[in-house]
Amino acid sequence: MHRAKSRRRFSSAHAIAIAALFFALGGGAYAAVQSPPANSVGTKQLQKEAVTPPKISKSFYRRLKRELKKLFRTHLPGRETGPAGPAGKPGEPGPPGPSDTYIGGAAGGGLTGSYTQVAATSVPAGEYLIEAKTTVFSPTENTAGAASCLIEPEIGGAAWDGGTAAFPAIAGVSSSSVITLAGADSFTGTTSIVLACRSTAGTVSFDDARVWATKVGSLHGLPVPID
Repeated sequence: MHRAKSRRRFSSAHAIAIAALFFALGGGAYAAVQSPPANSVGTKQLQKEAVTPPKISKSFYRRLKRELKKLFRTHLPGRETGPAGPAGKPGEPGPPGPSDTYIGGAAGGGLTGSYTQVAATSVPAGEYLIEAKTTVFSPTENTAGAASCLIEPEIGGAAWDGGTAAFPAIAGVSSSSVITLAGADSFTGTTSIVLACRSTAGTVSFDDARVWATKVGSLHGLPVPID
């Protein structure tokens, strides 16, 4: 009687322990191999620093970069596109640009009583300082003479400057004189500049005739008076 009762008590306790162990191990194994239900993992279930860069998919990483770039372009301070502000003050004048010089000339020849072109040059539109020079002389010794010259856009046109020169008769010498002229003007198109001269007394020749025009940034005080 005593032994049978002991075996029944041992068998019942043993059965209960095995059942408890089964359910404990079975439940843990089930939880380990089964995926969690959808939408069941939230911030409370994630441990701190559980999601690291290697665990982010490449497609999500590329999308994140695009969104960050868009954010920086549109929302960083100073990057917003607002209405245009008022115009600033004019800056300081820059350095003068390069100047171009146009020149023409002739070695020499004889003059008549009418104005004859002795040198010429052509210039494009712009503002110019105009200058000319020639030597007038008597082709024979001990002979007096005189000449007059103009710088103008064409023979008979409105001159920019004019001058005369006379030379006395000197025994044993062919006397001469130099005429220099200067003017300035602003041209809206291509313009010819002519040095024209004539004899006003005696037989006169010219030598080393030249006319030149230098382009400048701006002219002030036009028109220049003619003497």
